[in-house]
Amino acid sequence: MSFLAPLLLLGLAGLLVPIAIHLIGRRRAKVVRFAALEFLIATRRRTARRFQLRERLLLLVRVLLCVALPLAVAKPFTSCASRGPLVARGPQAAVLIVDDSFTAGYRLDGRTLLGRAVDEAARLLTQLGPEAEVAVVRASEGAVHPTELSREHLRLRDQLADLSPTARPADLDRALARAAQLLSGSNHARRTIYLLSPLTTAALRGADPPWGADGPTLEVLDIRNGAALPNLAVVGLRVEPDPGAGSRGIAAVAEIANHSLLPAAGVTVNLKVAGQIIARGQVDLAPGETKHKRFLATLPPGRRSAEVAVELPTDALPADDRRHAMAQLRDEVRVLLVDGDPHAARHDDELFYVEAALRPGDRAEAGTVVTKITPDELDDAELEQHDVVVLANVAALPADPVARLAAWVTAGGGLLVAPGDRVDPAAYERTMLPLLPQSLRDPIDTAWGAAPDERAARALHLTKWEADHPIFAPFARDAPGLSDARFTKIVLLGPTTDTDDRKVLARFTNGAAALVEARKGDGRLLLYASTLDRDWNDLPIHPGYLPLIQESVRHLARRRVEGAAAAMLVGQGTSLPTLDLRKLEVRGPEHTGAVFEGARIEGRRAVRFTGTDAPGIYRVIGTDRTGATRDRDELEFAVNLDPRGSDLSPAPANLIPGAGAGVETRSRPSERRVELWHALAAALLVLLLVESVLIQRAR
Repeated sequence: MSFLAPLLLLGLAGLLVPIAIHLIGRRRAKVVRFAALEFLIATRRRTARRFQLRERLLLLVRVLLCVALPLAVAKPFTSCASRGPLVARGPQAAVLIVDDSFTAGYRLDGRTLLGRAVDEAARLLTQLGPEAEVAVVRASEGAVHPTELSREHLRLRDQLADLSPTARPADLDRALARAAQLLSGSNHARRTIYLLSPLTTAALRGADPPWGADGPTLEVLDIRNGAALPNLAVVGLRVEPDPGAGSRGIAAVAEIANHSLLPAAGVTVNLKVAGQIIARGQVDLAPGETKHKRFLATLPPGRRSAEVAVELPTDALPADDRRHAMAQLRDEVRVLLVDGDPHAARHDDELFYVEAALRPGDRAEAGTVVTKITPDELDDAELEQHDVVVLANVAALPADPVARLAAWVTAGGGLLVAPGDRVDPAAYERTMLPLLPQSLRDPIDTAWGAAPDERAARALHLTKWEADHPIFAPFARDAPGLSDARFTKIVLLGPTTDTDDRKVLARFTNGAAALVEARKGDGRLLLYASTLDRDWNDLPIHPGYLPLIQESVRHLARRRVEGAAAAMLVGQGTSLPTLDLRKLEVRGPEHTGAVFEGARIEGRRAVRFTGTDAPGIYRVIGTDRTGATRDRDELEFAVNLDPRGSDLSPAPANLIPGAGAGVETRSRPSERRVELWHALAAALLVLLLVESVLIQRAR
């Protein structure tokens, strides 16, 4: 034990004062025997003994008072070993980064990791003292961060108490960057970041620290205390049609991971369809192994869609023991391909690449029924038996077929028009305008007259596509599968025609329109400004061609791709087609959701929903122009946890950013000072109270 003011211990000499007073105050009375009072002697002796005991207690209390007072003002303290950092009190700036990702919901020794982190953060807040400027930063991905440091420690304690595990993974790099920004605005010389996290590999990318050499000190507290965190998780679920089980058959493929150093034998896996367990299986997993488990099932009778879930027995991290997907009854799209330039050699045919895209591998489960005809056969075609018609390099049609096609589109059909060498813009101007969102002009050849080595440099590329449109849903904003394609010849577009809601969905690098959409009655029109084969471009040999054709056809037919939302993760947004509805409501788990109506939906073909903050199934309810409201089963989607957060293996030391001053960042043993004078001050008050009671009883 040590003292902050040892000289004040000289006050211990004062303990002699009450002893001296006690000894001096004693009087020895002369003994005078009086026979008449001998019978009172026994009573007197008992009373004297009580007085003597009270006086000795009073002496002891006063001696302790004289000892406690100088000891308290000397401020004794001791030290004890601590796993946490050494925290100094006084004016300073500090940021507490608390990991509130779904990983923090892991239960270790009966408590969650987040509960441990909150307790440790509260202890740090107390040790920092009231003069410290502090901020609490959440480490979950996409968390809202504070804008300034604060001395309102009571409010900061409330923030800590309100923390609960989110459904997102940890993003410690972003949290560290925000902490550095907060501290950079402080004028305190002492600036510290306290990172409270289980420090998993997935939470850190090993980037350089977001501060320079004069940056803050980083103190890392591993709230797992070095313990292993074994975890079993469902990290993937894919639902696809199973033609072998009939039109209502589905196959659910679950991906089970064992993030542990020990094997897991006989792990039970349950398959639920529409909330009912319909299949159960077992899987054996080696340490660190991931396996696929396949289930076959059928959709419930009378339902076109149903929730599919795969579950594991509940373990220490229950959040990732379940994964969701939507299974929808396969709705085939019937496509009529009108080939304007047929060839005997299949590879030279105008629609060779379109057929391959709509039925890859010529599989029966491709989801499309393709019929191909020539323009001469169009008069005999039953348009009502098809959802989409594709006119590929078709010369201008006579008025009667055009009128039939226009009426079919107005009734709800979808038409895709693509030019080619057989298309005469002047002839199209005379008869084909009812089928076009814009009139055609003469094509331009960007490679005309160019040397072979200059053709690639003169080629045009796709750019500025509508990323939120359903057609471009499978693509990123910089999708190389589209942007790398070269277009050497395109057709220019003229004035708009008598259609509604015309919109340019993509452009070429020279600014010309590449893909134009319009609405005609209840149907949709798409005009593509180049060929669907390789005559004018090389898009068909790029990976973006297949999803572009498939999504275009399904959009024209008002279909969604089965399982398109199965891979959606918490925090990601999705584009929902409005389907010409007056109101669109999204209802998710835990009472989350959004409502699109009025200006938020009017005149728009799709709306963007970003409120995917919880895993589960999100229902979509639509209200049409007549006021009728019903569930839009075809728009329902599933949201799941990011599987990266399920791997709780500790991060290597080289992934943790180093501190600016070169301080060791790992949580390490340290000496923590324990002040004892607070207890002495409390004992002093108790002794004063006891003294007053003894004096009062002595009167």
